[in-house]
Amino acid sequence: MDALRQLLAEARGLRVAPSRSGALQQRVDDAASWWARAADAVSGVTSVEELDTLLRQAEETSVPPADRAPLLDKAALCRWWRERAAAAFVKEGCRLSLGESLAGDGHYELTTPDGGWGAHFACSFCTGESRYETAQFMIGCDACDRWYHGPCVGVSKAESDAMSEFSCPSCAAAKGVPYKYAQGQPPPRPKRTRRPAARYVAALLCEADALRVSTPETEAMRPLLEAATAWDVPARALLSPSERLCGTERLAALREAVARADDLEVTPEALPLARAALERYDNWRRNEDTLRERPKEARRPSVSAASMAPSTQDCGFLSASAFPGDCLAAGASLLAEAAALGGGEEAHGLRSAQLCAALTAAARWRDEARVALRAESS
Repeated sequence: MDALRQLLAEARGLRVAPSRSGALQQRVDDAASWWARAADAVSGVTSVEELDTLLRQAEETSVPPADRAPLLDKAALCRWWRERAAAAFVKEGCRLSLGESLAGDGHYELTTPDGGWGAHFACSFCTGESRYETAQFMIGCDACDRWYHGPCVGVSKAESDAMSEFSCPSCAAAKGVPYKYAQGQPPPRPKRTRRPAARYVAALLCEADALRVSTPETEAMRPLLEAATAWDVPARALLSPSERLCGTERLAALREAVARADDLEVTPEALPLARAALERYDNWRRNEDTLRERPKEARRPSVSAASMAPSTQDCGFLSASAFPGDCLAAGASLLAEAAALGGGEEAHGLRSAQLCAALTAAARWRDEARVALRAESS
């Protein structure tokens, strides 16, 4: 630009035609404007579009490479950031940009680089992060001609083999008919992205702020992170032992929170903890239900023991007349698990209280039976 100014000064001294000196003046003004904008872009917050425009103008006006190096470095860092953000959000095989994926409905065509189909790809109702999900059988929708993993849309292999026509949850909603395979739960909703962890998304946004580049991707990611953070705070309160809720209310609130998390495109930090807590409780309930079942072949006590007046008491849902010794140990283990899950009786309502009472009665019956058998043998 200094060379242009010198030429302009010389042209005025030589009385060059105004038309030519005017064109030279315009070039000087344009160069000054470019330098000012470039300095602002390097030192302040700028947009990706402004960076691209400045670099294109620098190429057209032959700005020396050393002078445009700061812009090139910032643009390269911005491209690297966008590639990492896209890898975190965009499903494998999706040819859309991050912004297009976030703005879409989750029904994307996933293809390999040569245009084929990958067996490990996600469907519209999963993220593709779990190889267990992507290894399942697939079922095609007769309305939209898209294919989905059976478990992702709530369809078992037996149901898939038996049906003659299938409409996916999205097509069923478009037709205004209830989805047949919801199994008492809300119909599955499409997952637009791979749903990265909130901590990683927060780190990406911090890096974008440090780059001082405003991109459409950052503006689309911020509300997703805010929604995950807003979900995380009450969920952690429900997982806290100090939360003053009875077991039934806490579990119901936790199940509702986990169901609401299915709408989030960023995974909250507390979501895996909440799912693990519900899984532990459901396993506890299944084990406790198994313990409720009376053995098919009961071990019959001796006549003397059965005729004891104290031993005819009912032990609740545990049969005193057919109570193997290992059931006492299993019941005691369940009670210990109930305490570990969040406070014994408070954590599981009346079920753990009933189990405790039944185990106490069964242990008393066992001890009395042993005394009677010893007296009979002596």
